[in-house]
Amino acid sequence: MTRCFATVAALCLSLAVPAQAGGDLIGPAPTPPSAAEMAFYAAPAQRVDVGGRSINLYCIGDGARTLLFEAGGSDWSIIWALVQPRMGDGYRACAYDRAGMGFSDPSPWPRTPIAIVEDMHAMVTAAALPKPLILIGHSLGGFNAKLYAALYPEDVAALILVDPSEENADARGGAYLRQILGDRAAARSELMDASFLNWLMDRYRQCAGAAAAGPMDPASALYRRCTDPARPILGEAAARIRQNIQITPAYQQAQASEILNSIYGDSRNNALYARLFQPNMLGSRPLIVLTHGDFDSGDPADRADHLVMTALHQETARLSERGQQLQVDHAGHNIELDRPDAVIAAIRATDAMLRADEAHRP
Repeated sequence: MTRCFATVAALCLSLAVPAQAGGDLIGPAPTPPSAAEMAFYAAPAQRVDVGGRSINLYCIGDGARTLLFEAGGSDWSIIWALVQPRMGDGYRACAYDRAGMGFSDPSPWPRTPIAIVEDMHAMVTAAALPKPLILIGHSLGGFNAKLYAALYPEDVAALILVDPSEENADARGGAYLRQILGDRAAARSELMDASFLNWLMDRYRQCAGAAAAGPMDPASALYRRCTDPARPILGEAAARIRQNIQITPAYQQAQASEILNSIYGDSRNNALYARLFQPNMLGSRPLIVLTHGDFDSGDPADRADHLVMTALHQETARLSERGQQLQVDHAGHNIELDRPDAVIAAIRATDAMLRADEAHRP
């Protein structure tokens, strides 16, 4: 088993843990995408100009409610292939590729969280997406979505965070970890976490440096080290699309820049985030935080990591007066692949709340 600690689990390029934990949401096994659904992600869609470079935007449907999906680190719109095309009537479901990812142009600037949020806002504005929208973000994309909602609340009707990464997780989670493990075991876990994070950051730097020489050989060990594992549920067509993107220097450099400048790689904004993310900052906007339910309950450290992340997700749920944190059974970190039905249900639940609000307005 590849071990990922709570504060950096979203960065692990491979993760295999048994499905032993109980959860609040239980549903059917996911259905692989159809050829038609996957073909949608095989080529650029709408190219949106954001100041001299283009961001690739995919929208499906013409419903009254607009959804915007934000992928996690190292990923792009294709990761939503089990959710976005299956939202059904009533929605305009949009996903996009961040700069240098998927079919979007690279950016000359470091891919900091604020740079990503400003790109997203420029794209929403230039594409004239109807607002306010329901914003859905996974992993590091969940943090980006949370930051977007804090900085541009007028754009956001509701927020769904899918196993989101948490800023300043060491400091915020340290007290929980000490309560669960005791001081000495908690200190060991935090030191191992920091060591793993240093190793991982070096790996991303090496990948970006190696990619500068040109496209990677997809059969090479280097390519395997520098890319996410295959997503079998998405099928062979998705694997080919992903490989064609992931071998490119633009992808490798964007991936590294995003991670190195993320909340994991740069802690300089932690004090600012603490001031920004205050309880009820979203007012009464619907907010659902989904937490993966699969972990090794027989491993005390893994169990503690999961409890800490759950506690941090509960803190994030308190950003709204109507925030909820739900655990999703039979799901690892990529809930949108393991349990797309749970993500769809969360979207529909927030939409129902918004419709009820609208019905009661004079």
